[in-house]
Amino acid sequence: MDPMALSPKENLLRAIRYDRPDHVPYAGEGAYALVDYRGRRPPLEGTDEWGVTWAPLPASYVASEEEPALSYPAVPAARSVQELLGRPCPSATDPALYQGLLQGVDPAQALVIGQHPAGPLDRLVALLGMERAMLALLREPDATQAVLDRIANYHGQVARGYLAAGAEAGWLADDYAGASGPFLDLRLWRRLILPGLAQVIAIYRQAGAPVFFHTCGQASAFVPDLLEAGVTVFNLESAACDLAALKARFGRRIAFLGGVAASVMLHGTPADVREAARHAILTLGRDGGLILAPDQPLAFPRANREALQEAARAYGRYPLAI
Repeated sequence: MDPMALSPKENLLRAIRYDRPDHVPYAGEGAYALVDYRGRRPPLEGTDEWGVTWAPLPASYVASEEEPALSYPAVPAARSVQELLGRPCPSATDPALYQGLLQGVDPAQALVIGQHPAGPLDRLVALLGMERAMLALLREPDATQAVLDRIANYHGQVARGYLAAGAEAGWLADDYAGASGPFLDLRLWRRLILPGLAQVIAIYRQAGAPVFFHTCGQASAFVPDLLEAGVTVFNLESAACDLAALKARFGRRIAFLGGVAASVMLHGTPADVREAARHAILTLGRDGGLILAPDQPLAFPRANREALQEAARAYGRYPLAI
């Protein structure tokens, strides 16, 4: 090994800073490690600390190691915002929740990214159910804001816990859009959701830690505000969002983790995956700004995972020759 070569971690950090990376970092290279505090994932079955009852996903569903949950919220915790405000809020301040966080991880080689649980809107939906959550945002904004403030405070505790335990970045996730566009009004999101998110993002950025953000669907409308709030790397659905257009608009201010659609990874041939990866490198990876990966953490065929890595090694060396 070349003693002057960049470690996978340092190369990734250079890529998201557009600071002369050696190559396009990619999933499977070992450049980053996603870690969980104890209790981040909901139970397979039963009631969580928020009062939401969970049920297992169908046995036919095949999950990947990075899958955020193996169950779904079957019964909400409450029927109203007022009922939620009468409940105690969970705490994530106990240092024991973060013990062993770095077990099996070499921080010299991999960026340690602490994964957060459900984001503010996703948590509100789990607590109330989709219909009641949407109505609460519209009809009871002040009371709903109080609930969202509690959720944001919990995420702030998680961020501080991760940083104290050795995490070097945060991974947040929250959903605001479907395949055809947002299901939440942008103005309402800016008023009720964004302020709490910005507080959590600021905890990481003030510590010099990058923030990764995942959101599903055609969520491009939310990207400018999230960038302004301090998000460093976006994990978006490449089949729903025009990532090349976002790159053209924001240039070196934006970086992506992804670029290869989950549908191609699941149903395409290895040749399809290699071509999709090559295209992502060409359109999103010029001079940096791309961590090549599938845009969703699903259980993909091994041959397709290997094809993505082969494409990264073949086409991703800087200066790009494709």
